[in-house]
Amino acid sequence: MRRHDTMGIILTNQDKIPPITDIRANSALPVAGRYRIIDFVLSNMANAGITNIGVATESNYSSLMDHIKSGKPWDLDRKNWGLNILPPSLENSTLGRIKGNIDMLAGIKDFIQRSSHTYVVLSLGNEIYNIDFGEAVEAHIQNQSDITVIYKDLKGLEERELSRFTLIEMDGDKRVTDIEVQPFYPKTTTASMDIYIMEKALLESIVDECSARGDNDFVKDALVKKMGGMRIYGYEYTGVAHKIDNMTSYYKCNMRFLDADTRRELFNPERPIYTKTKDQSPTKYGDDAKVENSFISDGCTIEGTVENCVLSRGVKVAKGAVVRNSIIMQDSVIEEGVELDHVVFDKEVVITKGRKLIGQESYPLAISKGTVI
Repeated sequence: MRRHDTMGIILTNQDKIPPITDIRANSALPVAGRYRIIDFVLSNMANAGITNIGVATESNYSSLMDHIKSGKPWDLDRKNWGLNILPPSLENSTLGRIKGNIDMLAGIKDFIQRSSHTYVVLSLGNEIYNIDFGEAVEAHIQNQSDITVIYKDLKGLEERELSRFTLIEMDGDKRVTDIEVQPFYPKTTTASMDIYIMEKALLESIVDECSARGDNDFVKDALVKKMGGMRIYGYEYTGVAHKIDNMTSYYKCNMRFLDADTRRELFNPERPIYTKTKDQSPTKYGDDAKVENSFISDGCTIEGTVENCVLSRGVKVAKGAVVRNSIIMQDSVIEEGVELDHVVFDKEVVITKGRKLIGQESYPLAISKGTVI
């Protein structure tokens, strides 16, 4: 692969998940305790030798900027290219506001034009995966594709779940013949992962044309309408992937990290996942602590019972507290006698003595940052 000849673009904030996205971009949401969603796509690009990456933001991006900063954990703090955080520009948006990902791309056109790279890997969504982008770009070049869509076959998934995705149909050569965006009645199980590979010049042309016509959506207004005139091919990804676009999917994604096989695949040592490092002491376990099948980050203090949970850094679980099937973000405090089941806590939540909060797997109970109950 011509690694030096490929740039990366990551768009954030495509889906809202209140209340945990009220103060942050989706891409900055914690997963597996110490990681963020954006760590996975950033690491995949860095592992493929892509050293010019733009992260386009829409709103609530301070948390994201604090997390990725100069890009040092991904070896992207460079004098030439490296990691670029691109705040929103309304100059090219419709009616002065961002209505879709075409507006976001138009807002960073100067960054795109300045790049001397030939190819671009464009990520439109928030998914957890570990893809070899090097092989994907090589396949794109060999197929002489105009656009390559990275997809995953979701056999066995219920129709209502398939309807969350952009689904593609292909012929025997994997050339895309039809695209449906979140269809109510899915005709296929092959789902786009919202990752597209193309020449940079083609992306510029698509964005310019869509902006001139007032179109806002890259897939609906560019790919679907131009499908007959372009060579669009699929590239299959067969590994673990999880789309995060609502509270239930966010909850289930974190729970998947409790499975050892999932962890081995996503945290492949040949393609490591990097994140912002924090120097904290190891987690302290009290004499009466009981922890089973849980993902515990550094800096926690566990004196109660924790079962089937994902805990971020600095969480405190007091003696006599019971926390099951839950996601607890950084610096939250669970006091004595508290019982929690199927909850999602944002940062710095405090649950006082004797409280009981119960959600469901299909409808986890979410609590916003800094809440005291």
